[in-house]
Amino acid sequence: MHILVAYVSKTGTTEEISRRIGDILASRKEAGETTDSAIVTVKPISEVASLEGVDRLVLGSPINGMKVLPEFRTFLQEHVAGKGIPSALFIVSYLYLHGSAMWKRAIAREAEHMKQLAGADSVAIFGGRLPSAMPAFARLLFGVKGNPPLDIRNWEEIERWAGRL
Repeated sequence: MHILVAYVSKTGTTEEISRRIGDILASRKEAGETTDSAIVTVKPISEVASLEGVDRLVLGSPINGMKVLPEFRTFLQEHVAGKGIPSALFIVSYLYLHGSAMWKRAIAREAEHMKQLAGADSVAIFGGRLPSAMPAFARLLFGVKGNPPLDIRNWEEIERWAGRL
């Protein structure tokens, strides 16, 4: 079985999450939790030339402007939609955990839309990381209270999700 973990990443956050998911999937084989001869590949979507021979997809994108990145959407439309490859998606968003309800709903709608487009089994939304503190105006606009930590990734949640794939 070949599992492909592919991602789009602007700041490295989604790449780091993708690599950790790949490690979890690979460790399940090493620990004897699965008997198949799973091969796990982790790479940027831009390096995926073909899905030939891929038995399972795990795909990730950050949210920017309440939408996944355009190259992620294009990849789903051109390479995943209607192909019948079992897949799971994950979305990385700082605002989903710390923004106002309006932004959370917009992000959840986008995640669900991507799940439907890909025909995915599941979609998860994980907290992300900011390179620097949000300016006061942006915190007000997005409904972010106070000064939350810059890195809000919950590695235990990510590992649990990956362990269920």
